[in-house]
Amino acid sequence: MDERLLTADTIVLDVGNVLLTFDPPAVAGILPEAYRGRLYGALFGETRLWSKFDLGAECSAAVAQEAARAAGLPEQSAWVMYLLEHFPETMLPLPLYGMIPELKALGKKLYALTNYPEPSFTLTCARFPLLDLLDGAVVSSREKTVKPDPAIYRILTARYSLSPASALFIDDTAANADAAARMGFRTWHYAGNDRIFQ
Repeated sequence: MDERLLTADTIVLDVGNVLLTFDPPAVAGILPEAYRGRLYGALFGETRLWSKFDLGAECSAAVAQEAARAAGLPEQSAWVMYLLEHFPETMLPLPLYGMIPELKALGKKLYALTNYPEPSFTLTCARFPLLDLLDGAVVSSREKTVKPDPAIYRILTARYSLSPASALFIDDTAANADAAARMGFRTWHYAGNDRIFQ
């Protein structure tokens, strides 16, 4: 096991591409081929409307309608909602997910800090039951703020009385890891292909 995991009392984990895969092209594969390219562009392209789902500041249906309009498919917002509800089915466990029981057995406190829409996070937890072993989770769409905004890190530390100095923060996005470092966390910018067992 990687020394960074062994030496941390508390481990804060991103979900997408740290515990579970999140692959936008695979997510878009849920959609009918006739709409797939344009809806993918609206959700994950330059406009990045998916980030509005993560933020949770608007109701999901309104964002779905906005994405469908941006794709030039205003009548297809129901497909965007379908994608939101079903994309957890495209996700696969990564090595750190499988290590959750072992880390808990070592006495580690484990928390999720994730940019994630609802109801998708609840559906993901149902699909991947090891997430229930975590000691807590801060989910962006519930808090109406996203990483790397310092506010979401402060929510985490206050809610769970965490000391950043004794915690390891693992994220696949460099900006999020950098923000955690500024808060005093030790950080691991996890690229997904780290050889964590050596």
